Amino acid sequence: MLKWLGTALVLITVISIQACAPKSQEDCGFVQNVYGERVSWKSDVPVTMYIHAQIPDSMVPAIVRAADTWEKTAGRKLFNIVTSTRYTGPINPHKDGVNVIYLMSSWEDNRASEQGRTSVYWIGDLIKEADIRLNAADFGFYWNGQTLTRAAKADRQGSAPVNIEALVLHEMGHVLGLKHKDGSGSVMATYLAAGDDRVILAGVDQSALQCEY
Repeated sequence: MLKWLGTALVLITVISIQACAPKSQEDCGFVQNVYGERVSWKSDVPVTMYIHAQIPDSMVPAIVRAADTWEKTAGRKLFNIVTSTRYTGPINPHKDGVNVIYLMSSWEDNRASEQGRTSVYWIGDLIKEADIRLNAADFGFYWNGQTLTRAAKADRQGSAPVNIEALVLHEMGHVLGLKHKDGSGSVMATYLAAGDDRVILAGVDQSALQCEY
């Protein structure tokens, strides 16, 4: 009898835990947590993002335009790009409660093909912080037909530059919680080819954004 009661209590406990567990969602192109929930900022927008002082002034309009592109699709303010002042902390992206866009003059040699990287920190299904790194070691950047910077590494300075607006547009998608999406002309495609002015959201990007924003 006692053995049966113990088993019954265990079953009730398991059922209760399962009933309280978050419900899995369709990913809609978003990163998901261990429970299968989409990870995003939810209603905690706009996301305030600072631009590191290392980024030249000539890149700032491209960054602002990339943010505007996401916002026009969402029909709401998603980003607060701080242009009145620059972030002057160390060029060391880390979890510090501040969202920053960094231009990195050094990059891991074994990841030299990586044009940018976004680190996203979340609790549950809510993003709390995101930092963007732009690989200025291996890539130069251009905007509106004008070369803005060349790769910092001497052996890479002759390589074709990348559209900075297109790259930031992609990385801002990660900031919002989107994962890579190859095919369908998505701005979230894994790789951005040199000379590719991919600055317009594809239908798949617009649909994904509407799932959360």
